[in-house]
Amino acid sequence: MHMITLTPRFRALRVLCVEEDAVQRKLLEVCLDAANIEGIFAAGPQQALALFRRYPVDMIFLDFDEHTQEELAAFRIMRDTARRGRRTPILAVTNNDCRWTRAAYREAGFAGLYEKPLEPSRLFRAMDDVLCEKGQPPLLESSYTPQLA
Repeated sequence: MHMITLTPRFRALRVLCVEEDAVQRKLLEVCLDAANIEGIFAAGPQQALALFRRYPVDMIFLDFDEHTQEELAAFRIMRDTARRGRRTPILAVTNNDCRWTRAAYREAGFAGLYEKPLEPSRLFRAMDDVLCEKGQPPLLESSYTPQLA
């Protein structure tokens, strides 16, 4: 039997979620709450920048569907701002209507890509990819226990 459980952490992760759609924000909130992750929510780029400047965060989820100049400017500021000697990883959480490849998101400076719809296990795995790449412990702990006949 394959089981996935949440890994105990020294402290809760804090994630800044930038999502224009209220329903998607609520879905993100439910996913994060289930994993005891502190979510800070912004409805758009300007609010996100204000929250980013006010609160230290471990990761940013950026809704990056429209690629407006305002979204791009906010992304660049958050991407290029270092705190405690490191940059905050940004995960593009998107419908990917622009059809960018995963490599294109990486080249732009995103730590990863998560394509909607929101599903907790897929979202947590995408977060784990980013966390592990940054040398941090993953959210999920996976173990395999063989079934005895």
